[in-house]
Amino acid sequence: MPIMRKPDPVTLALPPHLVKDATLYAPTRDPLDAVCYVLQDYPNLLGDIRKLKRQLKDFHQEGALLDEKLEKLQRICREILDL
Repeated sequence: MPIMRKPDPVTLALPPHLVKDATLYAPTRDPLDAVCYVLQDYPNLLGDIRKLKRQLKDFHQEGALLDEKLEKLQRICREILDL
């Protein structure tokens, strides 16, 4: 994802540790480009996290259904052994 910088009339004073963290996660080491990259990619990250949460919830539901079926199968097997 190419980053297009435009001169911005707004100047923000960012804490140095945030800029440093941004340069760790961004493909560029330029402080401004790194911060822009992180801010631009943030919505994608949130979307991915929400998608993973839904998938995890579905996985837990499927696991619970499988546990119920396994319990039922074990009861049936015990009944067969008791015959």
